[in-house]
Amino acid sequence: MGAASARTLAAAGKRVLLAAPAPLPGEASPAAAGMLAPQIEAHAGDPLLDFAIAAREHYRALSHDLAAAGHDIGHHPDGILHVAFDDAGAAALAAQAEAQRTLGLEAEYWDRDTLKGRVPGIGDGVPGGLFAAKDGSVDVDVLLRALLADGAARGVTRIEAAVDAIAVSGGRVTGIGIGADDFHASAVVLAAGAWAPRLAGLPRALPIEPVRGQMALTPWPAGEARCVLFGPGGYVVPRGDHAVLGSTMEWAGFEPHTTAEGIEHIRVTTGRILPALLTWPILRTWAGLRPLTSDGLPIIGPDPEVEGLIYACGHGRNGILLGPLTGEVVRDLIIRGETPHDLSAYDVQRFGTAH
Repeated sequence: MGAASARTLAAAGKRVLLAAPAPLPGEASPAAAGMLAPQIEAHAGDPLLDFAIAAREHYRALSHDLAAAGHDIGHHPDGILHVAFDDAGAAALAAQAEAQRTLGLEAEYWDRDTLKGRVPGIGDGVPGGLFAAKDGSVDVDVLLRALLADGAARGVTRIEAAVDAIAVSGGRVTGIGIGADDFHASAVVLAAGAWAPRLAGLPRALPIEPVRGQMALTPWPAGEARCVLFGPGGYVVPRGDHAVLGSTMEWAGFEPHTTAEGIEHIRVTTGRILPALLTWPILRTWAGLRPLTSDGLPIIGPDPEVEGLIYACGHGRNGILLGPLTGEVVRDLIIRGETPHDLSAYDVQRFGTAH
């Protein structure tokens, strides 16, 4: 959120300081698998659906713009296959595909025969799946480097330091505090992930908790079709010559370590989706802390009582998907005071009044 917002603001002519410490253990972005998957659990009436679809489509323009500046982001809009492990789950996915088509979304239901033809290595216990052709993935490490490099080329000043406090005076933000140093600013974007509620000076409590997700890396199975596979409790994402396997959802506080139980869960679950994975060694494991709000929706938009304070946090499992578009929204709010996107469901006031 911070890198995307800084880049768009600098491109609009603003003088921008991006303050972030050296990568913290458990930071969500570097730990993410990089799925761009708004349709995987989409349903009519979902308050995140329209924004998430727009965020996915925004990646096409972002990829083009960054490529023109010499930065690849590993964008692969090749579709995502959401599979079921039983007949009831398959029927639900068939109904979900039909419902998505009524919303104007591209969705197909693949029965067992179609699955075997498209993904020959699919597990024997997978009877069907929903294929969302416009979903996909991005190489998160490459994306982050590209956003930071392009921001720097546009004039973003970056310092490796943790912000301690938001400075507010007379009903408006005046800057940030880092240790004994004060940095003055007419606008502050709060994009601190799971750590956002810990900043001093916030006008209100933010109900954001760290939710741990454990991950593993294996070689991509030789000869297997390369596509993103998502199933109950796990997923498989191609990244170069490797497979990123995830994930868990654990309320474990700020404890970004892996556990034998968590990695075994991932191993078993992804092995049900693509059994060939079980024949390959785990090369690396890690964990990230997703910043999840109490209602599962992000907090995006201005504080109603502190002028110049913009929230861009609490994106939970959708941070990589929503990040670049959130950066565009932040720019619009700071430059023009408005955005074409409906942010009403993401307003911080839904959690109550200020202190």
